[in-house]
Amino acid sequence: QAPHCEHAFCNACITQWFSQQQTCPVDRSVVTVAHLRPVPRIMRNMLSKLQITCDNAVFGCTAVVRLDNLMSHLNDCEHNPKRPVTCEQGCGAVPAPWDKFQHELCSLLRVAKSQERWVAALALALKPSAEPKHQLAEQKRDIQLLKAYMRAIRSVNPNLQNLEETIEYNEILE
Repeated sequence: QAPHCEHAFCNACITQWFSQQQTCPVDRSVVTVAHLRPVPRIMRNMLSKLQITCDNAVFGCTAVVRLDNLMSHLNDCEHNPKRPVTCEQGCGAVPAPWDKFQHELCSLLRVAKSQERWVAALALALKPSAEPKHQLAEQKRDIQLLKAYMRAIRSVNPNLQNLEETIEYNEILE
């Protein structure tokens, strides 16, 4: 608020005005930024009750909120293009929606984690066993049980005959 004429202005608007000239925009009396004072509390209370459309209306937000609640709404507005959102790819990052590099990084991290699991599984599979003969005998027994199970299923459903041939082929490959 200008001290002598008591005209009140939006802070952003009067700052922009003062970048051009040092006068009151209403009556052209001489005023500088140093002269300005906060508006009286009654005016702040009245202004805080004004209904304002969200700044993100251009991005699809249809909310109309009280001026005193606008900042809180803007922080949580789902249409805010600058609002950080937790990555849905599973990496836990909170990239800005416009940061494509961060999204690509997330995808690369996901691939790296997958490769890491694959390498760990491969290392476990290649780990020398203390009892390889015992494991081999156990695996042969399991294969025989599976074959008997498949014969029983095939006797119930003759259409599954090709399945046993596929299993035998896979066994040969192994």
